[in-house]
Amino acid sequence: MQTHKERYLWLFSRKLSGEILEEERQELETLVRTNPQLRKEGEALQAFWGQRGGHSDDDDTRSAFEKLKARMHATDPQMWPEQDAGAGGVKWWMLMVRMAAALIFFVAAWHIMVATGLVPGKEDGLRSEYNIRGTRSHIKLADGTSVWLNSDSELKYPLRFKGNKREVYLKGEAFFDVAKDASKPFLVYTEAMTINVLGTSFNIKAYPNDSTSETTLITGEVEVALKNKSEKKIRLRPAEKLVITNGMDSVKSLVPKAEPVIIKPTYSLKEDSAIIETAWVDNKLIFQDESFDHLASRMERWYNVSIRFENTAIQQLRFTGIFTKEPLSQALEALQLTEQFNFRIADDTVIIY
Repeated sequence: MQTHKERYLWLFSRKLSGEILEEERQELETLVRTNPQLRKEGEALQAFWGQRGGHSDDDDTRSAFEKLKARMHATDPQMWPEQDAGAGGVKWWMLMVRMAAALIFFVAAWHIMVATGLVPGKEDGLRSEYNIRGTRSHIKLADGTSVWLNSDSELKYPLRFKGNKREVYLKGEAFFDVAKDASKPFLVYTEAMTINVLGTSFNIKAYPNDSTSETTLITGEVEVALKNKSEKKIRLRPAEKLVITNGMDSVKSLVPKAEPVIIKPTYSLKEDSAIIETAWVDNKLIFQDESFDHLASRMERWYNVSIRFENTAIQQLRFTGIFTKEPLSQALEALQLTEQFNFRIADDTVIIY
């Protein structure tokens, strides 16, 4: 049974050779959309293919490869179909040799770079992990800290922590379960604040385009420094949430002077143990008395779509509920049960009217 990755490599190789059919091209595009991590492999193989355009191999290598190809065809004829002889066959053989060489090259290069710390995606000694909308991931850092990275979010972190601090950089949302090490404080930098912690679990929501950033402490203790007021330190205790307005180091409409405010996390009325701010870690999108406008922003990241309102009044509708594995259309239909609105879906865009 072929995997998505194996099927992708097969289709991509046919694209490089110029022999891909239109229906195969469409299948290739679908695989990339549903498995975005495959795109990087395709880009790497594309670059290697271009660099080795004039390479030729000897008859012994070709004979060995023909035997390998025969075994591949016998194992899974559908995945590895036989190719016609002649010029096209030679072209195909050359392609597969190059792809095999490329795979060996990149596997070897990867191990060398991991050993030396020169990992792809690094910037100033940092690795970078980005989740597109609709995807979430779990990252284990070198010190044993676990990070759950939400959709449309990026985490930059070193392969190994050096010196007397553990530093990472976040854009978007992540839940941290930090390994205790009193001698090395753990610091998370966002555009609006810096969170300093010795060992605890907490959630940070810091999307650059959102109006506010939040830090929700679950266990332990953290100290938050605001970007434009570094001298001001705010300590949080368990079950407290700090909310600030992005770009202003303040909270809009929460207090008269728009200062940072500490409030309690929101517990779901339908699930007593569920904290709304961290429910996404358990693949739950929980909302309680939330405006449609704000909920739409969360649904865009959750479902990897763009939501547009044609009637601004609808943006003020308020909803309470939980989404887990519901497809987008079913989720919108569920919202229609409590408030009146219409929608239509065109590709990856939702129009609300």
